[in-house]
Amino acid sequence: MTDARWQTDARWQDAERALRGGASGPAAVRALRELAHAPRPRQAVPWCERLRADAERRGDARQAAAVALVHADLLLRLGDLRDAEQRALAARGGDAAPDGGAASDGGARDARAARHGMRDGPFGLAVTAALVRARTAMGRYGSAARLLERPVPPHHLATAEGLTYRRARGLHALATGRPHAALADFLDAGRLARDLDADRPSVLPWRSDAALALAQVGEPEQAERLARAQLAGPEGTVPWVRGLALRARAAVAPAARERTGLLERAAGELRQADDRLEQARALADLGRALREQGLTGRVGTVLRRAWSLAHACGAEALCEEVLPGLAARQHPPHPDAVRAPADGAARLSASERRVAALAAHGYTNREIARRLYVTVSTVEQHLTRVYRKLAITRRQELPLDWVTDAA
Repeated sequence: MTDARWQTDARWQDAERALRGGASGPAAVRALRELAHAPRPRQAVPWCERLRADAERRGDARQAAAVALVHADLLLRLGDLRDAEQRALAARGGDAAPDGGAASDGGARDARAARHGMRDGPFGLAVTAALVRARTAMGRYGSAARLLERPVPPHHLATAEGLTYRRARGLHALATGRPHAALADFLDAGRLARDLDADRPSVLPWRSDAALALAQVGEPEQAERLARAQLAGPEGTVPWVRGLALRARAAVAPAARERTGLLERAAGELRQADDRLEQARALADLGRALREQGLTGRVGTVLRRAWSLAHACGAEALCEEVLPGLAARQHPPHPDAVRAPADGAARLSASERRVAALAAHGYTNREIARRLYVTVSTVEQHLTRVYRKLAITRRQELPLDWVTDAA
């Protein structure tokens, strides 16, 4: 293990140790923020809920707001957009400026001034960034744009919170068809991160972001260089970092077959990192690459899974991109699907319904076995019985309308 890798792993271990040891105040917020960027960030969710409940019970609005912001960022990493927005709104509604990462001048100000300080200072900038990212990913571009219209003092943009704001603004620009503006924000964020000695891809993956923007402005060589640099960096082994970089490399890969391989790897890494939204994006790209190769047998399954993940995240714009015209519906049919008989569901056992539901949403037999704690052979046997009972021959024909609840 390299020194850089060891230091990164030790940082996350120290953060969890601090929380288990009863860290409080700003120290707890710093540890929580560190744990939220670990390879498996979901472990930080219970800590967010516990620390925020403790702060609210004590009437410590400052701490509650700080924890709510970390929770919002964490939920964005996991692809839970609706709850991320709510946590960010909760952070914005606190009564004082949190000092778990942003400067505070103590308790000398009255409550009204403190609220304005929280909303207008660096902490407020970080809250705005979280709201912009959530609403952009949900496809609420106008609402996100209005948040970005508010002037920001230059010295606030030069802070650590300014990094998150620049990235959020860049992601909004990229989503709304302005790749040059996005590229400027991503590259500025990268320069500032190096100046602040805060260039950590697990926190700010600016190289992958910039690579995606470069792909859109017709600079594939630069995009490839940045994506490879992210993979070769000190956190290049972190699944989330790898997944983003591999997807960025795929965006400029010259051949569909190469894109397919990169995107399959990207989707696997992002699944391991628990990022449902980025996994959905990688799968959407993978579906297009498979179609270019003429591998239509897999396209439907991959796109259905991308749609399902995006819908679960609340990313309606991505749903529309994956299967146009179906974003308003709860469940998309497969293009080749036939409707099962009305009593089809009743003929399946509970175990068969669970297996069928996961298969319909694109999970492989091995993934289904892992999720249901059964063997791959058991999954295969269940699917054989399901196909026979429903008079179908392949999983692409499994209807989604009555199996989604089981999934």
